[in-house]
Amino acid sequence: MTRSIILLGGPDSGKTNYIGRLWHALDRGTGALRAIGQPDDINFVLEVADHLYQGGFAPRTEHSDMRRDFEVIVAAKEDGPQSKVIVPDVSGELWRNAVIDNEISPEWVEELKQADAALLFVRVGSDQDVRPLDWVTSRNYLEQIDESDDQGLPTQVMLCELIHFLEDSLALREDGGLPRLSVVVSAWDLVDSDKFSQGPVAYLEREYPLVAGRLADVDSLNVQVFGLSVVGGDLKHDADYRQTFLEQGIDEQGWVTANVGGEWVKYNDVTLPISWAVGL
Repeated sequence: MTRSIILLGGPDSGKTNYIGRLWHALDRGTGALRAIGQPDDINFVLEVADHLYQGGFAPRTEHSDMRRDFEVIVAAKEDGPQSKVIVPDVSGELWRNAVIDNEISPEWVEELKQADAALLFVRVGSDQDVRPLDWVTSRNYLEQIDESDDQGLPTQVMLCELIHFLEDSLALREDGGLPRLSVVVSAWDLVDSDKFSQGPVAYLEREYPLVAGRLADVDSLNVQVFGLSVVGGDLKHDADYRQTFLEQGIDEQGWVTANVGGEWVKYNDVTLPISWAVGL
């Protein structure tokens, strides 16, 4: 049975722009994964990529239940084992509302059950990040989610509940291994050098302690945390970097940081969170 990879995250978490950058990397085939053939329907992904090529980001997905699936066959080598990656990308509001209502649609329950891997996105510096006055308030939200108003739901409460959805729903891998969860901290280029060296796990511990604690305690998922920069810098606020980006093009821009032997190492390969989740 073909397994899918689910992308989750709240509004403005970086999912959509990642898909556009991911396709460019898969198409070039210079990273850990390459595309085998062209997807049947790629219009949405190309629209996102066009924004990136022009030195901008795709606009935030409007509130909608519309399915915009990205489906592609990938392999680590052209003649190596292949995997069919199906990435349903929906608006962050859908996942947020699922937490607020404490209910997910039957369609998405089935979608989660067909998946044995997921990417969960959280973005550095998002203006959609909702924080309570203290973390005790967040714990109270976790205990009384059905009573919370939708505008005040703390982001880390939403993330904890999404992890809970995944724990309950993701299937075991074909080899019997645990389902895999790549936690992707996007806009990682915005952190300073000290925070970069400490890594995205320390960032989660500091900024989203309930999420970090949940990830540390989970025993039904195989979890890895990555830092991500879709285009390698701040196109919105750094005019000098944007000019450099436009002159050099997207090919060498964008990177992921992963933990290797206790150190956070930068790789110019945005396919790594997907590659690890797929397990090729």
